[in-house]
Amino acid sequence: MRRQVKKVLREKADDSMKPGWDVYQPSNDVVYAFNHYMQGSQIDAEAREKAEKAFQEAVKKHPFHNNADHAVDFHGTTVFRNAKGKVCGVLIPKALPSFATSMAADVLECAVARTSLRSALFGGVSPNSGIAGYFDYRGTPVELKCRKTSFTYEHTKEWRSVFPMIDYTSAIYKAALPDHWKAQDAAVPDVVRIHGSPFSTLTVNERFRTASHTDNGDFDNGYGVLAVLKGEYSGLSLALDDYGVCFNMQPTDVLLFDTHLFHSNTELEAKEANATWNRLSCVFYYRAALGEQPCVEEYRRRLKKAKEEKSTSLSFNHIEQKDNGENTNKPAPVYPVPLTPFSCAASAWALRGCAAAMLTRLHGLVRENASLMTELFGEPVEVADGLPRRAPEEIIPVHKHTNVQMHYLGGFSEKGDILNEAMNKRHYLDKENLQKMFGEEFVNIWTQSRTHWLQLVKKEWEHQKETNPTRTRFSWNNTSAMNFAFFDLCDVAKQLMCGAFGDREVNKKEEQSFWGMFAAHLDNACINEIGMLQGSMGMHKLNVKLKDYNFGGTRYLKDMPPEEQERRRRRRLEIEQARRRAPICNSESGDWLRNEAFDYQTEDVAVNYEREQWITPENNAKRFGFPERGVYGAEGAATGTISVLIVLPKPTNHRQKTCELPTSREADRIMKNPAAQRLLCAKPCNIGLSTSSNKSRTVLCGNIRIDKVFDGGSVGGKMYDFVIMRHLLAATTGEREPLECLVRWTSLARYCTFVVEVDLLDRHHYILKSEIGEEYSAVSEICFSALYSATYARDKVNLRTTPCLLSFIDKSGNMLESRFKFNGSPLNTVAFVVRRREK
Repeated sequence: MRRQVKKVLREKADDSMKPGWDVYQPSNDVVYAFNHYMQGSQIDAEAREKAEKAFQEAVKKHPFHNNADHAVDFHGTTVFRNAKGKVCGVLIPKALPSFATSMAADVLECAVARTSLRSALFGGVSPNSGIAGYFDYRGTPVELKCRKTSFTYEHTKEWRSVFPMIDYTSAIYKAALPDHWKAQDAAVPDVVRIHGSPFSTLTVNERFRTASHTDNGDFDNGYGVLAVLKGEYSGLSLALDDYGVCFNMQPTDVLLFDTHLFHSNTELEAKEANATWNRLSCVFYYRAALGEQPCVEEYRRRLKKAKEEKSTSLSFNHIEQKDNGENTNKPAPVYPVPLTPFSCAASAWALRGCAAAMLTRLHGLVRENASLMTELFGEPVEVADGLPRRAPEEIIPVHKHTNVQMHYLGGFSEKGDILNEAMNKRHYLDKENLQKMFGEEFVNIWTQSRTHWLQLVKKEWEHQKETNPTRTRFSWNNTSAMNFAFFDLCDVAKQLMCGAFGDREVNKKEEQSFWGMFAAHLDNACINEIGMLQGSMGMHKLNVKLKDYNFGGTRYLKDMPPEEQERRRRRRLEIEQARRRAPICNSESGDWLRNEAFDYQTEDVAVNYEREQWITPENNAKRFGFPERGVYGAEGAATGTISVLIVLPKPTNHRQKTCELPTSREADRIMKNPAAQRLLCAKPCNIGLSTSSNKSRTVLCGNIRIDKVFDGGSVGGKMYDFVIMRHLLAATTGEREPLECLVRWTSLARYCTFVVEVDLLDRHHYILKSEIGEEYSAVSEICFSALYSATYARDKVNLRTTPCLLSFIDKSGNMLESRFKFNGSPLNTVAFVVRRREK
């Protein structure tokens, strides 16, 4: 099933998930078993038009962004700043020891665990997301606020295995951004900090892609931290959408970033729709509401109660109201940075200092002088009339318009295919299947409530048959004990549904799917267990009563005597408690829902790094070379001459012979745009150099000395600040030649090399509709080869894809810092910023 999106339109974030993820949660993660018919022809045209308009407005406000929407992919240790010099993000690859992430993953996977039953009931792959640590629970129906999450409460012993990862992450945060770490550390209440860190809460996500959002509820004067704990995948980079940059992350990588900037995940880079992949990530943050007065008063109330009960295990004697700062939950202001290959390289931490100052100077020069950019790289940063952007209809949508949320009237749709699907899945509510997900106590409540209702239905049916032996339809008495037993059974079923979805807010389409299966299960039980005739109860009757339950149940409750109202409330609480005590990942059972104990920090224990022979968090953070002041300071101005070497492919004696180009829509897209036509008509850009000389030619541009040389030529033993290898690898063959080429020219760069190449992959390769992708693949190599041959006068051309080029860079002993994509380039040009690997 193709990727879909769960659309959640609400004013407030669902606090069972990371606050601020309030508009979309993508599928690959959320798939509805009934999505293909829930919004079918039963919706009239006017309603569909209104729903479509609302859907499109929501998509505009909170879209998904793909990799092609961003100009830069950061891979190495990176400090990215906005135009005012404020740090927006710090990427640190391989930041965490693998043993720490492995230990934490073993525990935190349980926080997002879903059983196979959930997928069986609703189809697809479960959206796995959960919270750990402490949470305020405001805006949720949970009565007791400002406390441990249920996961932490139920996994006290296992929780300790997360502490090394917490310590390493906190130490990295402190080393990189010490001022913000101190502010956050000073604000977080001691009762809710996780293991002495400035974090109160973790959000754990598995197989999760987010749309553009800001994190509502995070501490304004701090940074959030994202770490990938485990996984096998490509793509899903964290993108800062207003800045056009992505941070590529793999297991053990850490990203410190301003969570109040709009950010999202790019697409999964897997061409097969059913590709196997997994990714477990963790967000560390301080939930600012935990430091506000209502929560502080709750801590004090619990402490006072514990003292009155003469508790002997108190971890605190008093609660301090700290300065929590001003937390507006507003998006951060955006100060865009014009992006060039030089500004991209200047963000590399390895190039800080003198190199970054030079790169910043070069960035300013090419911004002021577009012809200098063309002189250096062969084309401008952006070509307005070049390779056209993909139209939306050419791309596989993340979402389906059929998922538009409609007004919900309770119950379920009675279309034929929906009823058939419900009947096919009714057995998932059988006792033996429920036991796979829920504890014995809750399954017993379900069984007892179900049996009680069926007994009352049987008794009523037998009475109706005695009165009228020819009766074929059951008559439902709304004032009978059977009706109240049905509502009680619905209360149990509702908790079953909440458990299956992990206590997150349930989409109305999912809810309809569930109630359809519930009704089919009961209708089948009426036939096979108490001997009613086919259709005597019927799906329609049960649907009517389910709508009555969803919209009329509270009215009946208010009409009941006070003592009956109280009994019903207690009953619902009893059901919820039983469901929450279901064993997940062998957790210890606990009465989390009613827990009022002052149990803050009771789970905390010290980690003995020396005894375990683990690197200390402080020493681990020192590996990255952050100065005492952190990464805040911007680089100074460059002085003196900057030397740049441009290496060009040597032209052959003649242009590639004109060949017959394919004719298709994709071929026309590549060959007939105005920029491509200019390349075909212009003189090759490397003809100006003398082909008879193997020596370099020097051009002076202010304090920039530019040498140009053909591949194979000599520079007389000189070293250069920067080397630009302009489309050299496309002129090499086999595996050995490109590696030798890379080794030779990158060795002449003091700081870094720009490897500029044609990328045969379409920028939307992984999300192109199959028919478009196939047509593109059939013509791309011959078309781009013709354009390259016209540009560089080459007979033989060997164009490659980004994955292939990255492999060459790695095998040649170089490290990739970033990739820059030239927007609209007729050659689909990319520039890789690489440097020699330190020995």
